[in-house]
Amino acid sequence: MNNGARTMMFGGMRRAAAGAMFVLIALAAGAPCFVSRADAQSADATSLTITPPFFTLNASPGDAWASSIRVVNTNAAPLPVVATVMGFAPSDQEGHGTFKNLSAIAGDSDALANWITLGSSTAVVPPGSAADIPFSIAVPKDASPGGHYAGILIGTQPPGESGAPAGSHIGISSFISALIFVTVSGDIKESGNIQEFSTDKGFYQRPDVNFNLVFANTGNVHVRPVGEIQIYNAFGKEEGTVPVNQEQTFGYVLPSSSRKFSEEWQGPGNLWDIGRFTAVVTLAYGTDGTKSVSQTLTFWVLPVGMLAEDGAIALLVIGGFVILLRRYVKKMLEREMGRYGSPGPKPPHEPPHPHAPRSGPEGTVDLRKK
Repeated sequence: MNNGARTMMFGGMRRAAAGAMFVLIALAAGAPCFVSRADAQSADATSLTITPPFFTLNASPGDAWASSIRVVNTNAAPLPVVATVMGFAPSDQEGHGTFKNLSAIAGDSDALANWITLGSSTAVVPPGSAADIPFSIAVPKDASPGGHYAGILIGTQPPGESGAPAGSHIGISSFISALIFVTVSGDIKESGNIQEFSTDKGFYQRPDVNFNLVFANTGNVHVRPVGEIQIYNAFGKEEGTVPVNQEQTFGYVLPSSSRKFSEEWQGPGNLWDIGRFTAVVTLAYGTDGTKSVSQTLTFWVLPVGMLAEDGAIALLVIGGFVILLRRYVKKMLEREMGRYGSPGPKPPHEPPHPHAPRSGPEGTVDLRKK
């Protein structure tokens, strides 16, 4: 899937619960979201593509803006679709959001979904062709500055509605979303902090480390933090660099929410790369990446298994060397004994004769008897 289009494949799905529709969308990967609204009976797999999947624009209070979403039908049969405007808000730290019906945000004049008007909410897209769903945005004059968020869901309809041809075998109503981010000018606050920077463990036998990073957006507009994690060994040498949120198209963090990023680092695994490691994460965010935050943590890499294995090998080598050395010394002693014979016993030590003359000072001999 490219960044300019969002494609969805759907076939048989089970019935979803009735009531308000809350749909999760993976902002990190731009994955399509869907909700099943009816039973599918022998429904054929159907492909639905929309472009663009994401709108982002800057506006001032009182501005008006118009655009359209193109729906592409790559199937062999006509494809009836319906468009629905929904409110959108973040729901968790994994980059998911929640879609809400307009009835849930009725009366909220600051909700972007209430600013959007569809030119046409239904269309039948011919096979191998495309159709546009026009929409417009009217920003209120008293709109609050900062980020405002909504989505337009494009989905199929049960047969027989809005001119869906009989026998088309489209027995479900599934949705794919186009997100709309609008920043209203005024007192824009871009601020955030690293709420958490941790590893899944504090001790590793191998340099295979999982980093968890949570960035909190404390401002009033969406930001996209981008940066890297630098890893240093116990001697201060850089062992590697891990990119953070550099390849994600939808890696935004919405206001008053936090976003979790999980990254993995696999070091070279050298025997001498052991001890206390330091990881430093630096993230840039805001307009042109002019703001940044940083945080540091430490972890240990002690390859106990590898050291034990190498230690056992070393002990075996040393033990073998000692055994060979002892055998060599014994063999050399036996050879020398065979060549020169065994030395005889030493004569017993005799004490000095009691009447032997004693030496006096300065070499004189005391001949006196006692």
